[in-house]
Amino acid sequence: MNDQHHDWLLFATSALGIAMLAWLLVAQGPLRQAENWVGDLRIALMTPRQPPPDDLVLLTVTEDTLSQFPYRSPINRASLAEWIVTLNQKGVRAIGLDILFDRPTEPAADRMLAEALRNSTVPVVVAYADQEHLTQEQQEFLDAFTTGLPRGYVNLPVDNVDGVIRTLFPGRIAPDGRFTPGLAAALAGTALTTDADVLLRYRGLAPDAAADDLISAFKRYPIHLVTALPAAWLEGKTVLIGAELPMSGEDMLKTPFAVLLGDRQGRMPGVAIQAHALAQLREGRHLLVSSPWGALGLYLAAAALSILLTRLDWPAWVGLGSTLVLLSGCWALGFWWYRQGGALVPLAGPSLALLGTAWWSYAQAGRQERRQKRFIYGAFSRYLHPAWVKQLVADPDLLRLQGERREITVLFSDIAGFTAISEMLPPTTLVHLLSRYLEGMTQIILDHGGAVNKYLGDGIMVLFGAPVIQADHALRAVRCALALDAFAEAFRRAATDPDGRPVAFGQTRIGAHSGEVTVGNFGSTARLEYTAIGDAVNAASRLEGLNTYFGTRVAISGVTRAQIGDGKLWFRPMGRVVVKGKQQALSVFNPLLAGSEPDDLMEEYAEAYALLAAGNPQASHRFARLRFRYPNDPLVDFYWQRVQAGELTTRIKATSK
Repeated sequence: MNDQHHDWLLFATSALGIAMLAWLLVAQGPLRQAENWVGDLRIALMTPRQPPPDDLVLLTVTEDTLSQFPYRSPINRASLAEWIVTLNQKGVRAIGLDILFDRPTEPAADRMLAEALRNSTVPVVVAYADQEHLTQEQQEFLDAFTTGLPRGYVNLPVDNVDGVIRTLFPGRIAPDGRFTPGLAAALAGTALTTDADVLLRYRGLAPDAAADDLISAFKRYPIHLVTALPAAWLEGKTVLIGAELPMSGEDMLKTPFAVLLGDRQGRMPGVAIQAHALAQLREGRHLLVSSPWGALGLYLAAAALSILLTRLDWPAWVGLGSTLVLLSGCWALGFWWYRQGGALVPLAGPSLALLGTAWWSYAQAGRQERRQKRFIYGAFSRYLHPAWVKQLVADPDLLRLQGERREITVLFSDIAGFTAISEMLPPTTLVHLLSRYLEGMTQIILDHGGAVNKYLGDGIMVLFGAPVIQADHALRAVRCALALDAFAEAFRRAATDPDGRPVAFGQTRIGAHSGEVTVGNFGSTARLEYTAIGDAVNAASRLEGLNTYFGTRVAISGVTRAQIGDGKLWFRPMGRVVVKGKQQALSVFNPLLAGSEPDDLMEEYAEAYALLAAGNPQASHRFARLRFRYPNDPLVDFYWQRVQAGELTTRIKATSK
């Protein structure tokens, strides 16, 4: 009973952890785009079709409109003035201009438009923007041209994750110090709070429109035909004027419909998006989303249901099938609920929590079986990496002479000055120290999933990603390198001979590089050796030796650093090194555990290095200041000496191997 209670507690705790991790990855992290995609799919598929609103009309500047003028941009302001006068005559309710007047044209045309705007008996809201999008000269002209007129920001907030327009722009404080609403809010006469995003709930397409006719949600006519339009089509209606130029892509913005129609067909003129926003504000519609706590509750519920389904006493395929049925039902319910006017509840994140918990549950269930097999590998694992033994037992063909190309990470370590040390120490002391040192180093390598390929006297060659495939071989290798460095430094400080006297032994240089090599069993049928050969192996050995040149202890290549990404560890660029026998420079980095060095040192070194990489003479001053503050830092001292010698570059040509 106690064991069962412990198992359920373990599963409940793990489900909570998986749900929280999924929530962080989707709601707050790198997988947010997946949830965006599922939400957009609901909008594109489930938004009900409906007739265009009767009180809103789009008059669009088309290619046919522009073909009547000698230039495309800015639009002919004399014609625009005439159209505004015509709209006044036809009795429209209000006019919104999604056209920026941020530069002059012909003086007579500019005056004509200014007079038409100021003499209009119909309210006209003109487009406004600020220096986030304009130059100072454009801003000054726009401010002067629109002074005294109702203004509305034409900003449409773009989601930084995927570039889709999903929110209204409520407005903000303009350069003149006054609050200026967004264009849609100004036309609707609605005061929106700027504290939270107002999500767009797009109107459905017209009932008889094609699936890709996104602008069919509103009545629209080319603006150059406005004089020919019956007054009844415009009387009492709000008119939005803007560009409709899909062929050139001008002012065409990505919408949620792109998930079905593709990036090009899923774009909509900015004036049409403003119309969606205006219609939403007038109709009082809202796009509801779950609160953060409500969303987290869905994640937790999904993980809990997954645990219940996978822990029941039935075959694994039944549990997995039930999980998939539950998942499909949740998705169907989420799509149906949105069509009924409900909220966009999270689907991708809870699905990840459900599937992740199911996977973890089945993985835990397999532990009992694996425990029964561990004794098989016990004796062999004292001599070989357990993963090697596992593969050899599972596939005896690995013992044949063969090879394959594979991307791996190779690590080399070597004791500094070992030859001189070995000549000074008695043989018994040397064997005592070296045995303890290699035993500790080997255990760390095994703990990080590395394969000790061979001992090179006092050095070690280690493979990550072979013979066992490891997708994260670069990260494993760098973490292992840092652990080896920590062990070697501790060993050096505590090293003594058999009589307890201190001995200078253990300072270690480590290099790691990732690349494609040939791995396999090489030799003869009498003696086989599994190893790796290739240029990447040589590069890793060279990196280990470069530590002597820089005064560092750990160096990795830019290739390895790129595979790790950001956030897991800290890296300091060491330089672009041209090793002997090569023409192309190799980017070299010094990895560090996060928090192992002062934040100020990391930031200031990065800034100084960037200046040096750009050949900026200010790098000399920055490294001099760094050396004064951190006199014992090897990289700071190395580059300080270089800039003192007039070397204003991070490209370094190594003169020895």
